[in-house]
Amino acid sequence: MGKVQQPPGATATEKEKAALRAEFPRWSIVYTSDTSRWWAIRTPRRARLDGRPLSSRVQTEPDADTADELRAKLRAVVEAEAGLR
Repeated sequence: MGKVQQPPGATATEKEKAALRAEFPRWSIVYTSDTSRWWAIRTPRRARLDGRPLSSRVQTEPDADTADELRAKLRAVVEAEAGLR
C-alpha cells in the first residue's frame, strides 16, 4: 500500500498544533481545513488546576484565523484568568 498523500501545508499545521498544545496543555487545539479556522476548546472544569470553577467569564472556545492569532487570544485568556484567582 502506498504512502498517504498529505494536503499542502499539513505538516506546518501539525507543527503549529503541537506548539499550541505544548504551550496551552489544558486546551484541545483544532484546525478546521474546510473553514481555515483555528479553535481552542476546554471545559470550564479544565480552566483551573485546583478544580474550583471560575467566574462566569471563563472562556471555553476562542477561535481565530491563524495560529498566531489563537496564541495571542489564549495568552490573553491565561492572563485574565490569573487575575480572577
